[in-house]
Amino acid sequence: MPPSPSPVVTTETAKRVARARFYDAQVLPLIAEVDALNLAAADRCLNRIDRILQGYHAGVEPFVADMTSISTRLGVLKRMPGGWWTSDGRVEAYVQDKFETHLFSQQTLLEDISGALLQFRRDVDANQSLMLTRVQAALSTSDLPDVLLQPHDTFFRELSTELGSYAAGQGATSVENMLGALVLGEVGAFAARSVVAGLLVRFAPSVAISSAAGASATVGASATGAGGGSIGGPVGAVVGFGAGLAIGLVIDWWMTEQFEAELTRQMHVYLNDLEATLISGGTSASDETTKERADAAAEPTSGLKHALPNLCGQLRNAYRDRFYQQIVDGESS
Repeated sequence: MPPSPSPVVTTETAKRVARARFYDAQVLPLIAEVDALNLAAADRCLNRIDRILQGYHAGVEPFVADMTSISTRLGVLKRMPGGWWTSDGRVEAYVQDKFETHLFSQQTLLEDISGALLQFRRDVDANQSLMLTRVQAALSTSDLPDVLLQPHDTFFRELSTELGSYAAGQGATSVENMLGALVLGEVGAFAARSVVAGLLVRFAPSVAISSAAGASATVGASATGAGGGSIGGPVGAVVGFGAGLAIGLVIDWWMTEQFEAELTRQMHVYLNDLEATLISGGTSASDETTKERADAAAEPTSGLKHALPNLCGQLRNAYRDRFYQQIVDGESS
């Protein structure tokens, strides 16, 4: 006859089975609820960013009207001789100020998009806190006296380790990794700005927009030359492109109403391209060749439309593992 199992082993096995049943019946449903709440928060974040970027379109018509006015063109011409002689960027600064007044500045763009991401962080943090509170409440009324969850800060600080392992295992993009730092890190504002800058690296406006000016050599040179902007970096490239375009257009004195309509249309395309880059990580509508579009389409998507839900999925899996370790494996007992 085989020896009978040790009473200690039997007791430990029974405790583990009881903890596993509690995990299945009480914890997994709460994780599913918070996952749904996080996905809803991601949708709200995307909607906020969409409203922000759509709001920029309202500045296109005033911007074009300002750029095609006699006073602005004279202002540019007055600054050109000194600007060319000293290369001090006074013309770029003059026109860029108008661009920022009617559309957006580097600071405005960063604050607007970062604000939406930080609200997403607050929403997720509230969802996580509610989940942990409810799990703790369920434990307090259960017959599992050996289980004690870690405090909120410790629990979610260690959760970041689980999140990092999922990001590495799934080949998550740098944008998703930065979003993870945003949600679980202590430098939220810095992480939010890093997410925006990382997305804008993909935004490469084409000089094709300068064709609205009638293939002027001056316009083409201006649009490409100011691509980096006077403020630099990926955000500066977005703002500086608008300024460079405007400088080239202003010195074309033969502008017509048809030209202004075309410029207006292409400025809206420019903003749509910016939104596509941030939201879907997709190919800009102003890509010059079909091959470029195909190459870009072959790259993994890295816009917020994909990164935010993916992050929510990584969080859901990390919740499952962390609670399993704490409750079933009894790490905290």
